[in-house]
Amino acid sequence: MSTHNLRTVLAAGALCLVFAAENPALAAPAAPAAVERVLVKMIEAVKAQSYDDFLTDADARFKSQFSRQQFEGICGLYTAPLRKGYRLEYLGQLRQRGAFVYLWKVSVVDGQDESLVRLAMKDGKVSGVWVQ
Repeated sequence: MSTHNLRTVLAAGALCLVFAAENPALAAPAAPAAVERVLVKMIEAVKAQSYDDFLTDADARFKSQFSRQQFEGICGLYTAPLRKGYRLEYLGQLRQRGAFVYLWKVSVVDGQDESLVRLAMKDGKVSGVWVQ
């Protein structure tokens, strides 16, 4: 690559960084603090294997449909890895069927795999949670 082309590429890259810093649409999304607190509470409930704590912020429908057996299945898969430590990365949100669905990447310390968590909330209550 010639010196002229390299300068052009570097200048374009610097310009992209300037625009990303000035334009919130290009910057990384920020998680709503209240939603992050709910997710952390739910993760901590999985670590503690506490079904009741997991459902603290759930709406009545989710509480009635999410069984203790389903919770124990989640605990069987995720309690041990989460106890080693984890990191959350907020990816963004969607509007679906009158609710907001918040997307998170959960990375476990010492883990090779990452999980995608979809947390649906409506009127300040958890109406669904899915882990992939």
